[in-house]
Amino acid sequence: MVHVIEGLRLTVQAGMSDELWLWLMDHGWRVVSHRPDRRQYRDLPSSWVTRLIDSLPAEREKLIAKASAEAEIRASYTTRPPGA
Repeated sequence: MVHVIEGLRLTVQAGMSDELWLWLMDHGWRVVSHRPDRRQYRDLPSSWVTRLIDSLPAEREKLIAKASAEAEIRASYTTRPPGA
């Protein structure tokens, strides 16, 4: 499952607690619900997502900020040239 907020994208990994899920939702993260999604996002590195899963609630905002600084732009939707 993928969560997005303000141009950032976070791919949910196994091991995420219900409490962390609710925390993300309370902080504005939402599930991408439409396909194909043509917007561009900056993906949070999976290593930071793992740290977020293992973190204490008091550390989460700092971790999200650090992960955001290392996020890379990735297109959500690509088009193929005609005849490809």
